[in-house]
Amino acid sequence: MNRDAKQSPDAGMPGLTVQRKTPTVALHAGLPGTLEIDTSTNCLVVRTRMGTGAGTGRIVDIDVAWPPGWSVALRDGKPALIDATGQLACRLGDEITVGGGFVDTTRIGVVSCAGQERIFQASGLTRV
Repeated sequence: MNRDAKQSPDAGMPGLTVQRKTPTVALHAGLPGTLEIDTSTNCLVVRTRMGTGAGTGRIVDIDVAWPPGWSVALRDGKPALIDATGQLACRLGDEITVGGGFVDTTRIGVVSCAGQERIFQASGLTRV
């Protein structure tokens, strides 16, 4: 048996940051972007343009702390974001808007999958 045959089928799945508990305060910002994988960390992120004007700024990967129970699973052979009820929330490459707000990881007691000190704490998701 080769090494690859011994690995879990989920071995190549991207990681993600998940909140430990449901927030008591709902944040009302919106993070528009595309669900992607940060290849340097193998973490699920929202890729967005940060800047001051339309079409300006730089592209950044934002680590999102998804609500408790959210996960990554294979759907049609590709990693996808799954909500707490087990339903498909969105797929890689989907244009989405995540509701919530930026917080320090120490404030909500999570470790960022991508190693970021500030993450976007999700309270909802809309596919565009």
